Amino acid sequence: MDNDDSRIRGRLCPSLIGRGNLYDIIVAMATIMTSSSLCPLLIGRGLAASTNQTQDVYVLYDIIVAVPVAGGLDQSETRDFYVDAVPYSSTGCSLSLHHTEKPEHEDICEYRPYSCPCPGASCKWQGSLEAVMPHLTHAHKSITTLQGEDIVFLATDINLPGAVDWVMMQFCFSHHFMLVLEKQEKYEGHQQFFAIVLLIGTRKQAENFAYRLELNGNRRRLTWEATPRSIHDGVAAAIMNSDCLVFDTAIAHLFADNGNLGINVTISTCCP
Repeated sequence: MDNDDSRIRGRLCPSLIGRGNLYDIIVAMATIMTSSSLCPLLIGRGLAASTNQTQDVYVLYDIIVAVPVAGGLDQSETRDFYVDAVPYSSTGCSLSLHHTEKPEHEDICEYRPYSCPCPGASCKWQGSLEAVMPHLTHAHKSITTLQGEDIVFLATDINLPGAVDWVMMQFCFSHHFMLVLEKQEKYEGHQQFFAIVLLIGTRKQAENFAYRLELNGNRRRLTWEATPRSIHDGVAAAIMNSDCLVFDTAIAHLFADNGNLGINVTISTCCP
């Protein structure tokens, strides 16, 4: 044990010394929490981890504790033990992180609940990955599903005013992909279209696929190829990062037929 740990050990209340299991430690902590001389030396969540060969010193970080000290402790000697379990531990995440690292991890954690992938803010559903497709089937019955690696995504009435979303599902390679065309009005009279493919799956699974979007017209072709995004990322993140096919109204009219826009969508697998 290093000198810092030895110094802290020497100042810990004897009630914590010699406790050999979590139950005894929690009982000890419940007892000393009534003490009037409390110190925020060990604050946080998680259990246990610093112990010498005789198992006489434990550093706790699985229950919120305020440890009384024998003889007092200068703030300059306090070490930062604020370690917290992430909110998604109940769904499988086993990490315990310093509180400053939590926000960044929570944004990318694969165990974070999945939100409804449909664009727009009207549906507030959240659940597990396995529950996404049943939710879409029952709550969004208007979404059409086509099977095959190469399909045509037909967006009808693209001249509708205001912000509009067109959504379709594609099933191939034993996975569901969500195809989204979103129209936004950036400013008066100027509209932009954003087309993207999302995988109903994890980010790691998405890396195994590639997609191609293609607009074909009279001696014209516009193509976009990319890796699909996981629905964990969502449509908004792809648009914000310009990771999608982007075109304006003038381009859309070059490829539209009577106000309807057909987008060829091809899904392929990537070699590992």
